[in-house]
Amino acid sequence: MKKLLFLAVLVFTFILRVHNYERVPTSNHLDEMLYAWSGINIIETGVPVSWSTLDYPKRAEVYKGRIAYKGGSPDTYVTLYKPWLDEPPLFSILVGYFAHIHGANRNEFIPSSYIRIPLVYIAALSSILVFMIAQKLAGYGTGILAMLIYGVTPTFVFGSRTAMPENLISLCSLIIMWLLLKYREKLNFWTLAPIPLLVGIAGLSKPTGYFLLLFSVFVMVWFSVKKISAKEIIKKGAYLVLGVVPFVAYYFWYSYHLDPEIFKIIFSIQSGRPVGFSSFAWFLISPSYDTFIFKDGWYLFSLVYALYLLIKPNKDTNLKFISLAFIFWVLVVMFTGGEGDLLPWYRFPVFPVLAIISALGVKNLLKLNNIFSTFIFFGLLLTSRYLLSTPFNPNVDPMNYRIWLVVLLTPGLLSFLFENKIFKTLNKIVAIFIIAAGIFLNTSLIYRYFELICEAKTCAMVPTTKLSELKFPFVWRFLIFTFPR
Repeated sequence: MKKLLFLAVLVFTFILRVHNYERVPTSNHLDEMLYAWSGINIIETGVPVSWSTLDYPKRAEVYKGRIAYKGGSPDTYVTLYKPWLDEPPLFSILVGYFAHIHGANRNEFIPSSYIRIPLVYIAALSSILVFMIAQKLAGYGTGILAMLIYGVTPTFVFGSRTAMPENLISLCSLIIMWLLLKYREKLNFWTLAPIPLLVGIAGLSKPTGYFLLLFSVFVMVWFSVKKISAKEIIKKGAYLVLGVVPFVAYYFWYSYHLDPEIFKIIFSIQSGRPVGFSSFAWFLISPSYDTFIFKDGWYLFSLVYALYLLIKPNKDTNLKFISLAFIFWVLVVMFTGGEGDLLPWYRFPVFPVLAIISALGVKNLLKLNNIFSTFIFFGLLLTSRYLLSTPFNPNVDPMNYRIWLVVLLTPGLLSFLFENKIFKTLNKIVAIFIIAAGIFLNTSLIYRYFELICEAKTCAMVPTTKLSELKFPFVWRFLIFTFPR
């Protein structure tokens, strides 16, 4: 029965993630083109070519002007440089390969339907790892809930579709987390053995991936101290560090081999990205999966509970581990991602961690079962009703909203006053109803978001695929009805 439930959630969230995957985020996502153009040019010509806003020398410029798909939309105006050395080559080759095998023209805007194919499978693997990690930390039920939340929270789903290297880094990070949890059980060296390769893959996708080495070494020492000798800890730490050196060396060799002058210029510019003391505040107040604020209450719920875990005194090693994983990547963002730029893909590796934290939060607040927990559920888990609203599908009527608020919070208020078992039971039923309604609203939003945002405007279209046309048999009709006000 447990295996069937796991498969049901995995298949459900996979279909939801791939449906219209090429359309949301927008198919004219220029940052995805960085890697698509670079990768397809590496495969077809041997030299990376792509656009950049950095100060390349004039001699590297090979084109300036409009690039379009089949002469129409999507299109953009860019300056292309050769060799393009903004990033390492690995992720570019991955998405470029899928563009190449689907017959994309490297001189045109490359369809998102091609380059996002590997990302939806990476996201499926990440979902499985989210389940495995959450199960190891807090049991089977928490694992299922974490996988479900990762697959129905709009920010997590839309972000995981995007052809950006942080999604591959996210997968490497989850595998490393799993290996470290296995290492804790027996302190066996062989569970650490694959970590340098994973860090290398992450780093050759984007240099921020190399920071996973710091997390790996720190957690290894934390799990080992007072259990094995200092000499053994040093040996294992040395293996992790030295194992990553060849990947770092290859990155520098690759860039110097193509053009040492350009690499020095780009490396210097990127090392000087503006960061500052408002970085964490900006992280908290700018929920997003793209270059605009996205009011996703489930994402905000995960952040709120993550902050709660950070300040709550707790001796539970499992909770410390997941909190450490959260603050580690937030620190990477603070260190590298700019102080005010809304570039949410820098945050993608923390999304699976937040899904696990969110599952822990839902589970613990259900156990708490009082007016405070119900208030948080009501306030944050129903926001997709707002996101589903359009000029043709208006938001909830203000008076109806107030009635819902009073009705759903009343059992919690009565339970607070009278400590009555009946009121407690009613409050828990209300909480479960809110969670279920929130999941349904999220599912409806993800399933038809493209149709909603393009109801009254023209949106760029690219070729579809069999994958993006997957839909839920029969059930899909219930996801597209007009919600009552």
